[in-house]
Amino acid sequence: MVIWTTYDLADFLMFSPRVYVRLVESYNQAVWPLQVVFIAGGLLALVLAMTRNRAIVLPALAVAWVFCAWQLLWARYAVINWPASYAAAAFLLQAGLLIVSSRWAGGPAPQAKRYYGGIGLMLFGLVAYPLLAPLAGRSLASAEVFGLMPDPTVATTLGGVLALSPKPPWLLLPIPLLWCAFSGLTLWALQDAGAWAPFATIVATLTLLLAGDR
Repeated sequence: MVIWTTYDLADFLMFSPRVYVRLVESYNQAVWPLQVVFIAGGLLALVLAMTRNRAIVLPALAVAWVFCAWQLLWARYAVINWPASYAAAAFLLQAGLLIVSSRWAGGPAPQAKRYYGGIGLMLFGLVAYPLLAPLAGRSLASAEVFGLMPDPTVATTLGGVLALSPKPPWLLLPIPLLWCAFSGLTLWALQDAGAWAPFATIVATLTLLLAGDR
């Protein structure tokens, strides 16, 4: 009889750390210079979020989710990790939810803690995330950029919806938070030093939700 407690997270991996890093590096090389385009677009979305322009920011974030689903999760990641194909479908669903939610414009401003925390989380996804690769001992060629890689896209999106929502945006939270958990566990199993970032995104999001309701 198989004793499941004898298994480690790494036993469920379908690829090695080297294969994963090479996948990200080749992907970044193939889509260059879209990194510049998406970072610029993300910073513009940040400015618009500061003006509470929900009708433009959420559809712009939805474009990033569609691109991640299509170009990374479906076309590349699913080749070495079959659950990524289901993640691609979830990302497309999240993009649809963002577009639908963009129609609910207006309303009161969110509480200050949630607003400023959301803006900070957007900055983390847009500016800090690309720097995590060298800090984790990987080459800058494997940097994760908003709009191209899921983790910074999720962090930026969570920050955006928190900064724009006067009430907790429950409809827009499950898929991003589940992805953070999945990605964090995957990176942990790969012994990647950047595994803390998805978990930190979860903690920050839940903290801002609780703080905003007080």
